[in-house]
Amino acid sequence: VPPKVRRLVLNRDGGCTIDGCGSRYRLEIHHIIPRSQGGTHDLENLTTLCWWHHHVAVHGRGHQIDPDSPPHRRRIIPPGHDPP
Repeated sequence: VPPKVRRLVLNRDGGCTIDGCGSRYRLEIHHIIPRSQGGTHDLENLTTLCWWHHHVAVHGRGHQIDPDSPPHRRRIIPPGHDPP
């Protein structure tokens, strides 16, 4: 993610966007639709996650972010499940 876009996303979100988290520690930018699946660096496809939600929940356990969840109340979808 280009540095300018990263700053815009971090400023927009203000912390981890997973519903109930809001951590401001070790924030990272995540592609809601992965680049490998055609996702872009567009602001609408990027969200801020804390380190734990990004690496442990999403990448480590194969979870995804529900693309239809509200921007500051993102939901995690376990592997093999469709968005509600």
